[in-house]
Amino acid sequence: MDDAEIKRHVDDIARFVLSRPSALVVLVLGPLLRVWTGLMFSSATWQPLILALVGSILLIVVFVVITRRSASRVVWAQYPVGSRVVAEVDGDVLRTWTALSRGETSFALLAGVLIVGGTVVLKRRGGSFVVVLPAAAFSETDLGALQAAFAG
Repeated sequence: MDDAEIKRHVDDIARFVLSRPSALVVLVLGPLLRVWTGLMFSSATWQPLILALVGSILLIVVFVVITRRSASRVVWAQYPVGSRVVAEVDGDVLRTWTALSRGETSFALLAGVLIVGGTVVLKRRGGSFVVVLPAAAFSETDLGALQAAFAG
């Protein structure tokens, strides 16, 4: 993994997290409620409405920045610059090797796979837990086998 690859991975993870329903609720309903509250209390002046709009914009910016920083910390810790990440599919088992760990995951534990940019997101069955791996860690054959295993 090099600098550019790590930054792309961080971008993909942030995009994935910010497109989840819970994030969309925070990014859409939060500002709408603030503006609605501002409208309710702005019968005499525009100040509460302006404060609500500024607060809404700040909420969105802070949420996006915190999400990106969190993703960045995790990725930089998991994939140090110069480290090698390998993932392969062997039948119905996914094997992974990173700088910090080696693992095997049975497809029976996974609910699905999603590719976001250059990142493979593996959804865990029975929960909201996901595993993210760079797509570059997979060979074309293994990535195709992984997608085929969950295409139905």
